[in-house]
Amino acid sequence: MDKSNSLISPEIQEILQGENIAQRLKEFFFDMHSYDVFVLCEDLENSEVAQCIKALGIPTGIELFQEFDDERKEDIFDCFSKEWMADILEEMASDERADFVKFLPDEKLERVLPLIARAERIDIKKLSEYKEGTAGSILTTEYASLSPDITVREALEKLKRQAFDRETIYYIYIVDSNRTLIGFVSLRDILLAPSHNKIEDIMHKIVISMHVDDDNEIVAKKLSDYDFLAIPVVDDGNRLVGIVTVDDVVDVVIEESTEDIYKYGAAGEYIDYMKSSPLQMARQRVVWLILLIFVGFISAWVLEANSFHIKTVVALSFFMPLLLGASGNAGTQASTVVVRELATGNIKIEDLFQVVKKEVSVGVIVGTIMAIVVALRALWLDENPKVGITVGLAMIMTVTLATTLGAFLPILFKKLKFDPAVMSGPFITSIIDVVSLLIYFRIATLIFG
Repeated sequence: MDKSNSLISPEIQEILQGENIAQRLKEFFFDMHSYDVFVLCEDLENSEVAQCIKALGIPTGIELFQEFDDERKEDIFDCFSKEWMADILEEMASDERADFVKFLPDEKLERVLPLIARAERIDIKKLSEYKEGTAGSILTTEYASLSPDITVREALEKLKRQAFDRETIYYIYIVDSNRTLIGFVSLRDILLAPSHNKIEDIMHKIVISMHVDDDNEIVAKKLSDYDFLAIPVVDDGNRLVGIVTVDDVVDVVIEESTEDIYKYGAAGEYIDYMKSSPLQMARQRVVWLILLIFVGFISAWVLEANSFHIKTVVALSFFMPLLLGASGNAGTQASTVVVRELATGNIKIEDLFQVVKKEVSVGVIVGTIMAIVVALRALWLDENPKVGITVGLAMIMTVTLATTLGAFLPILFKKLKFDPAVMSGPFITSIIDVVSLLIYFRIATLIFG
C-alpha cells in the first residue's frame, strides 16, 4: 500500500515498532476525535491498524474500527484473535454491528458467535433479520427508557446507570411492562420537573414513531419534518424495538442520493471510483449505453424514412441538432425537477394531472420564446419562409412535449413501483429525440407537401 498519502503514517509505524506501544499511541492520539484518528491511520497496513485498535482499547479503539467501510473492516478483523473479534463485536454500536455482521461470511461469524455474550448474540440475531433499506436495518437498541410509575428523582438515578452505553439520552422513551411505547420525555423535561413528580405526569403521550418495516427514506423525511434528533421504532404490537438517530439518517441520505445520481446518469450501480479498475467501470456503464444505442437506432430509422425531405430542403437538416438538443435539455430539466420533488415528497402520485398541466404551460412559454429565435435564424439562413415556420412550430411542439414527458414519466415509474431516478437524463433525451424527429418531419410534410 502506498504510504505517500499520509505524512503521519511513518510516525505511527515508528511507534508500532518501538516499546510502550499502547502508552505512546494514547499520547499520540490524545484528545483526538475517532474520525481524526481514522484519517491518520487509513493508509496503514491492516495489521498496523489492528495494532492501533488494540493499543487504544475500549472505547477509542472500537470507535476507530467503526470508521472504516465494511470491506476494510473485514480485512482488519482478520488480523485479530478470536477473542479480540468477540470483544469488538460486543463493544460495537448495535446498528454498526448489525451492518458489519451481515457483511461477514457465515463461517467466520459462526466461529466467533459462541464467544460473544448472550445478550449481544440475541441483539445480533434480531437486528440481522430486518430487511435492508428499512428502519429496522438502521436502528440501534442502545436507547434510554423508563417506566411511567417512577418519580423524577428515581428516573435520574436510572438514567445515570443507563447513560454510559446509550446512543443518546436526550430523548427518553416511556414503556410499560410489555415494552409498549406509551410516551416520551426529554432530558430537559426531567431536569426541570419537581423531583417528587411521577414520569407519567410529565411525559408527552403523543409519540411520533416509525414501524420496523418503513422505508429508510420515509424515516429520513420524518426526522427532517419534525426536527428530531432521534425517532423511536416499533413493531406490529407497538413495542419499542429501537431508535434511529440523525447520524444514521445522514448516512442513508448520502447513500440514497449517490444511488439516484448514478441511476439518473445511467451509470449503473455505485462502485468506489478510486478502488475500481477501468474494466469494472466499463462493465457498469456499457449495458446502459448499448440500450441507449438501440433507442438511437429508432432515430436513425426516422431519418432514413424522411430522407426525401432532407434532400429536397437541405436547410431542414441544419436545424435537427439544434431541435434535438433543445428538446432533450428541456426534458432533462423537467425530469430533474420532478424526480427531486418526488424524493422530498413535495410531489405525490395523485398530483400527476396538476404537474402535467403546469409543465405543458411551461413548455408552451419556453418553446414559443425559443421558436421565435430559431425561426428568425432560419429566415436569415434561407429566405424560404416555410423553413422558418417548420422549425418554429417544431420547436414549440417538441419542447412542450419534452417538458410534459420529462414530468410524466418519473411519476409513472413511481406509480409502477420503480425508482423514478431510472427515468434518467440519457433515457429522457433518447426518447425525446425519436419523438422530436417524428414531429419535425410530420410538420415538414404538411408544410412542404
